[in-house]
Amino acid sequence: MSFWQENYQFIKEVYEMRHSKMAEWMENVEKAISRIMADKVYTSAEFKRERDTFNSLCKDLERTEVKKWLAQILEILMAERAKDQKKTEGDKLDALIQKHEELIPSVQKTAVMVDLYWKCYAYGDELKPHVEFLDGIMLSSTREIAPSCIENVDELIERQEKSLQQLDAKRTVVVDLIDKGKVILQHPEKPKFLEANVKRIEEGWDDTKKKAQDRLKLLNETKDAFIGYAEHNETIANEFDIAEEEIKKVKKHFNLEAAVADLKKRQDLYNKSNDTINGLFDSINANYNCMAITIPEDKKKILTKEIKAVEAKLEVNGRFKDTVAKIEVLVGSLTNFDKNLRTIDSWMQSATAELNDIKEASGAMLPEDRVARTMDLQEDIAAKIEILKSDAATELELLPQGDKVPADAQAFKDELARITKYVTDLAEKTRIECDKYSNDVKFWAEYRTGIKEFNPWLAGAEKAAAEGLSKPADLAEVKALNEKVNGFDKNCVNYLKVLTSAQAAAQKMTTHAEADAEVAGLKARFDAVKGIADTWVKKCDVLVKEWVLLDNTVTELNSWVAKDKSAEGENQFSLEKMESTLGELKNIFKQKEKLVEGL
Repeated sequence: MSFWQENYQFIKEVYEMRHSKMAEWMENVEKAISRIMADKVYTSAEFKRERDTFNSLCKDLERTEVKKWLAQILEILMAERAKDQKKTEGDKLDALIQKHEELIPSVQKTAVMVDLYWKCYAYGDELKPHVEFLDGIMLSSTREIAPSCIENVDELIERQEKSLQQLDAKRTVVVDLIDKGKVILQHPEKPKFLEANVKRIEEGWDDTKKKAQDRLKLLNETKDAFIGYAEHNETIANEFDIAEEEIKKVKKHFNLEAAVADLKKRQDLYNKSNDTINGLFDSINANYNCMAITIPEDKKKILTKEIKAVEAKLEVNGRFKDTVAKIEVLVGSLTNFDKNLRTIDSWMQSATAELNDIKEASGAMLPEDRVARTMDLQEDIAAKIEILKSDAATELELLPQGDKVPADAQAFKDELARITKYVTDLAEKTRIECDKYSNDVKFWAEYRTGIKEFNPWLAGAEKAAAEGLSKPADLAEVKALNEKVNGFDKNCVNYLKVLTSAQAAAQKMTTHAEADAEVAGLKARFDAVKGIADTWVKKCDVLVKEWVLLDNTVTELNSWVAKDKSAEGENQFSLEKMESTLGELKNIFKQKEKLVEGL
């Protein structure tokens, strides 16, 4: 028995042990690959351990000696064994070798990925202190602050400026890191966490920079608000005092030109004061709103109380406005008062000229024209007297009264008295002139009243006469037409009395040539209308009689014919009588038609 056969069992155990060790090694390699390629994100220390384990397992990746030894030993062991056993063991070894050969490419690929992943983890370690730095700046730029005074704000500004300086100092390093990360990102097999790391440093830098700048901007605005709040409060207090002084300076002026100029000055002063005070108060509120973003609650309460105190003093604007408004009313009333006096003063000259013209041209004027002009002048004077009465009431309300009246106000009083006396005297002179023709005025009024009543009726009557009469169709219409014509004629008689009365009144005036001419013209027109009315009355009277006769004849004929048709009338029927009646009826009808046509 050979050496191998004698020690078969021992050698077989050694072979199986090395076979299982090979299988176990491959299994460990697969596990190492699985851990490295897992989705889990390791710390750099954890990944270093996995990397070292993988590299340690893969030192002798080919395992050439092991595979050669297993093949030789299996051949020796199976030399005298059954064919089935030999095949089974051979297949096991072939499967092991086949698995090893398939594992090699995966290991090689993983080795490349291990280097890439290690670069990524090393990049993350490199980023870490810079990310922590940005987080610190972000925290300091976003944390709550509550400065209660400008000194606190200055301290915060100083710190924030240092933070920005630190950011600027780190800028080059961070930009280089971002660029480095973007280069690694170009690898198609890059891990997912790398993109997150690059994004974190890139966006973190931009966000931190913006937040730091925003915080510095807010702090500077808050500082300006502290300064502005103090300065504006001081300035507005001074403006309140100025407004109070200006209110005291407002006085009434009764010289119109001086009053208008002073009003313009007071309006400008009020508008300037109002705009300044309101602008300052708006600025104070804007300053407070800015400070309120950061200052503590107790400080807010103090400032709110201060602002309410300032707001209470804004009522000075209202008093200033009311004071100026009173002067506006005064100047407006004074302007209207002066305008009224100037208007009447100008009118007085033309009114006096009118009265003189009436006196001087009396010989050439018709009496009725003189009366009319005098009455018109009296009405005009009466209207002006009413205006002067209103002006007198205005003067009592508008101007100072008593012994010590300012000279400017007294000038208005004297002018009002002068104009009132002049107009009153003119009214008296006009009345005296008008009284000389008092009867003419009375008769003129009676005459004009009659003419005003007569003229509309005459115009309507002429229109009716021109339109003519309608053609009646039956007896009822004839009677209605007759009644209408008789009423028209009666109106002619009545209105002739009106014209006659007006003419009688005109005859009583001193001169009445114009009235006589007007009455003559109206009388001629009346006579034409009255002539038509008389003709209509005659025609309608005849027409009514003929139509009644015709109607009675027809009624009689109908009654006679009805009687002849009865048993009693058979013996009484007369053809001659019927022919005679019909002939009469025909003649009456023709006469009626002729009369209708002649309307």
